[in-house]
Amino acid sequence: MKKTNFTALTMLIFLCMCLFINTSNAQDYTKQIEALKLAFKDKSPEKLLPYISSELAFEGIPPAMKSQILNQIFSQIPLKTLSIKETKKGQALINYDIQGLGNRASAIHFDNEGKITKIELVDNLIKQGQERQRQQQQVEQSANAVQPVPDELAKKYPAQKVTFAASDEVIVTGNLYEIDKNKPVILLCHQAGYNKYEYADIAPKLNELGYNALAVDLRGGGTFAAHTNETIETATKKGQDVNGLNAEKDIAAAIDYLNKRYHQKVIVWGSSYSSSFALFAAAENKKVKASISFSPGDYFGDNKPSLAKILPALNKPFFITSSKREAAGIKDLLKNTKLRKGQVHFIPKDVDGAHGARVLWNGQDDNDAAEYWPAIKQFLNTL
Repeated sequence: MKKTNFTALTMLIFLCMCLFINTSNAQDYTKQIEALKLAFKDKSPEKLLPYISSELAFEGIPPAMKSQILNQIFSQIPLKTLSIKETKKGQALINYDIQGLGNRASAIHFDNEGKITKIELVDNLIKQGQERQRQQQQVEQSANAVQPVPDELAKKYPAQKVTFAASDEVIVTGNLYEIDKNKPVILLCHQAGYNKYEYADIAPKLNELGYNALAVDLRGGGTFAAHTNETIETATKKGQDVNGLNAEKDIAAAIDYLNKRYHQKVIVWGSSYSSSFALFAAAENKKVKASISFSPGDYFGDNKPSLAKILPALNKPFFITSSKREAAGIKDLLKNTKLRKGQVHFIPKDVDGAHGARVLWNGQDDNDAAEYWPAIKQFLNTL
């Protein structure tokens, strides 16, 4: 009888120990996850902030941008539902159902006080966005063998270098092609991986047509045709952020600079990734008169809304074009947009065209420029 009682007591102690171990391994992060749900619902991280550790960081992103990233994530990701799959000490595995991205599971990490130190979903989305940008840059850099061919007009209309500060104090460098302060002005923005030299033979032609022009070096660019991107060069030396998403700040600063210099609204012209920023600027900035976009697209993942959502409400003139191969994608972006007066989607008929504004360069193999330039001139004449 004593042996039986001893055995029963031993089993009870063992069960209690197992229960204690399981309880100590399973953590209750319900409050934090509920706050996470509310952050997505409210499109603001405010209710999650009490649970955010000062140690929270995102891979490859400067600490100073943490608040900006959180705001972008919660305001722009269309979350349908999220639920806790399992928890253990210091970690909760979360199931997310995201519109357009489907179901995915990733962990949230906590410190000993239950504050969030890592959100794997955000890291994963950042990596995906960076990979998309890298692939786009590879595509565009492959065209480096083809370069602008400045002609006699480049001698007639030489550029002067100008600089100005973006909102985050990064110094933006540009080439200003000025003919008359009373003439209209066009801001010229380059492709990813490129720089202001993309417009070395385009800007003088615009001068000849009666337009001032400013070609700027944007973040997200690089060395092209043996010319460096001076904005990136200067910012890198100072340890400033050169992420391509910040090209939007560079463009906003350039619009302000031109608006103050010429006392008029600005035509914003973009190429590839910057052509999307040109359309966002037209939609959001009162100082923008019109936009010209060569090969726009949804290049920014969850960091910016789809152009398909922006274009239907855009009531300013725009000229959107691309290569013939890319035209179907542009049509898809415009499918819910009823083109207003002064809004043009130009598709080349007799040539294949090319990605971005380089289709206007001198010496293109298929004489692409001969079809695109008349369409551009016709649009500009309507403004």
